[in-house]
Amino acid sequence: MPSEQNSLEKPALWTRNFTTCAIVNFLLFFSFYQLLPILPLYIIEKFQTDNATAGVIISLYTIGALACRPFAGFLVDTLSRKPLYFWTFFAFTLCFLGYKTVGLLPILAVVRFAHGLFFGISSTASNTVAIDSLPASRRGEGIGYFGISVNLAFATGPMTGMFLYEAFGDSIVFAMSVILCVVGLILVKTLNVPPKEKRPHAPLSLDRFFLTRAIPQFINFIFVGFAYGPVTNYIALYAKELDIGGSGWFYALIAAGLIMNRIMTGRLIDRGYLIHLVGAGMTLIIFAFTLLAFAQNPLMFFTSAFLIGTSLGLIFPGYQTMCVNLARHDQRGTANSTYLSGWDIGIGTGILVGGSLAEVFGMHRQMFFVCAIALLIGDILFFTWTSRHYTKHKLEG
Repeated sequence: MPSEQNSLEKPALWTRNFTTCAIVNFLLFFSFYQLLPILPLYIIEKFQTDNATAGVIISLYTIGALACRPFAGFLVDTLSRKPLYFWTFFAFTLCFLGYKTVGLLPILAVVRFAHGLFFGISSTASNTVAIDSLPASRRGEGIGYFGISVNLAFATGPMTGMFLYEAFGDSIVFAMSVILCVVGLILVKTLNVPPKEKRPHAPLSLDRFFLTRAIPQFINFIFVGFAYGPVTNYIALYAKELDIGGSGWFYALIAAGLIMNRIMTGRLIDRGYLIHLVGAGMTLIIFAFTLLAFAQNPLMFFTSAFLIGTSLGLIFPGYQTMCVNLARHDQRGTANSTYLSGWDIGIGTGILVGGSLAEVFGMHRQMFFVCAIALLIGDILFFTWTSRHYTKHKLEG
């Protein structure tokens, strides 16, 4: 009977606002992930350029997202969140039309940079509005579930984009992204977000753009992003080197591992196992990338994908919960932008360094081994610095 009473008193998690935020977030990320596999082909074919130039254009998205992250947190914490969310999502949608309409490569580069810029702000707003909808006692669980919207997009977006491209060409992929974003914009309009309370403006300081209390988490997350960056761009090429087909399933297995662990991780985080879960994920991911680097057959290759997803399912909600728990209520936007900035820096650096390593060694195997070494350094940092810092400085509620 007492347990039944406790469950009845448990604050609601799946409110209308939270559910709507999760759906919109899925549409935002799905529309982007659809483009991942086809954009290099589209750029090379339309503008008659080489792989290196196409890679630079594509990386401008990450640079744009990274450039706006500190300001995104400041804007989300300073301005009314719903209008900011809507208009940056609207600008993000317009960029899909830009890809198809521009005829000069330099202008395409500007569109790609702007796409990353508006994505950075709208995704920060999305995370913050969702977290505001969560009861403090179920925050870890809610963050875990919310992250599934990204994982589902990652699992289905690239495959859908590739299937549509092969069957109907690139126009249908861009059109589909625009349609999904329009649906997302309509849903954003239905969100019930309280208007911003008018308070005296606090003096400008670094804390309003970057959560300085989360510096260890930020640095640690860079190492994770650095390792994952090459996975986003070079898995298909690595699979070709290994003579392994069906590389699209690699991403599906990552997503499967992520979703499976996110469902379980959130509740365990709320029960006080945050440090243990992130530590387990940081250690497991070293093994996963080592297995990937030394893969000799499809079993090793695809098993590494599932293990990468499983470990990230522990790491993602863990680091985000850490950053949010280190922030005051009026710093949640900054906390989310700090968390996402670490990921963006890691991803961008990993893609650039990974490409250079592959060029030097002539293969991608050594590149993934370097990723495993970077993760080992990150693992050591977590246990000797990041976890202790969090335990000492976390805020309650």
